[in-house]
Amino acid sequence: YAREILVGLNASPSHFHAVNYCKAVLQASDFIEIKETGEWNLEPAKGYYFTRNGSTICAFLTGAKCGENPVSSFKIVGCHTDSPVLKIAPKSKLEKFGCHQINVMTYGGGLWRTWFDRDLSLAGKVIVKEGDKLVSKYWNAGRPLMKVPSLAIHLDRSDEFKPNKETHLKPILTTNIVNNLFGSDVS
Repeated sequence: YAREILVGLNASPSHFHAVNYCKAVLQASDFIEIKETGEWNLEPAKGYYFTRNGSTICAFLTGAKCGENPVSSFKIVGCHTDSPVLKIAPKSKLEKFGCHQINVMTYGGGLWRTWFDRDLSLAGKVIVKEGDKLVSKYWNAGRPLMKVPSLAIHLDRSDEFKPNKETHLKPILTTNIVNNLFGSDVS
């Protein structure tokens, strides 16, 4: 069971990827995709699911007597696919003290002090141009690309470090990665 959980977690670096993974698992279990706003023609003892914006999924099973008798009780189980994360800000390129950084915004109620000195990657939904069309795709770098450095312990001996979300959580990128993301001639 733990391995199955790890497979799902590793396949879900963003909430978009998590929904995509859940769809694949549901389809492999013979669940039927329906449209949230469409007419539902549900059959007894079948599984159904729908998604919203590629970032939300809802799945359910119908009872054995669906459609024959009114349902007298039901159970709903829910969860969410998002979690505290650093999201790339609209004006994302920063350079300070000779370091290339990426401007981020916090999402959710994270324990932000735990994000320091950890390898961080990039994943999510991107818009790319294919011919004359803009196409939405899911992307995962799949490797560490940045890190939010912490202050050396001898420079801050307070009991608990409470980072300023606006100034302390700007990850540092390598120059090569910045050039690949933004182009080497971008300032």
